[in-house]
Amino acid sequence: MITLHYLKQSCSHRIVWLLEALGLDYELKIYDRDPQTLMAPAELKAQHPLGKAPVLQDGDLVLAEGNAIIQHLLDRYDDENRFTPAHKTNAYSNYVYWLSVSASMFSANFLALLSTRSDLGDFAQYATAQTPLFFNHVEQTLEGKTWIVGEQLTGADFALSFPLQWGMKYVDEADYPNIVRYLAQIENHPAYVKANEKTAGELDLSKF
Repeated sequence: MITLHYLKQSCSHRIVWLLEALGLDYELKIYDRDPQTLMAPAELKAQHPLGKAPVLQDGDLVLAEGNAIIQHLLDRYDDENRFTPAHKTNAYSNYVYWLSVSASMFSANFLALLSTRSDLGDFAQYATAQTPLFFNHVEQTLEGKTWIVGEQLTGADFALSFPLQWGMKYVDEADYPNIVRYLAQIENHPAYVKANEKTAGELDLSKF
């Protein structure tokens, strides 16, 4: 039995999207953020030593970290490789690359959030530039493509969805028409719509 520990308004949402896309049976345990700190509550932190969402339980296996969860689900349950390019191809190498980039984008967005502090001095300029740096790269890569690797929806798209949705508040969306189109495509994907229904709401990242 698969159980996903899901924190509201977090990157947990992309895992529900993938679970729905794979057509898997799973139990969803939803947690509210602490109203004062906006952090995960103690009961969710107790699920894994890192104390972060999402946490996936698959039988005796317990995993945190979104990209590790994405890769586990694809390796274990995507028997027809619907969401993974063929190994030893350029598409597969690009798939792995974009998984890595998506993780780096989290750090860029955290820096953008920190840049609003007035006590950071010159570091604020560096921090402010990080999200646009990644967005420019994604925007150029999406030119002429349906998904980030090409015509196939892959785990890299599931991984990229949240950092792009979060980072959009730190850039001018008019500068990124390909990303705007890409996010609309993600959010209208049938499995993503089902994810919204399962979690009783869409992402609202206005506070982060």
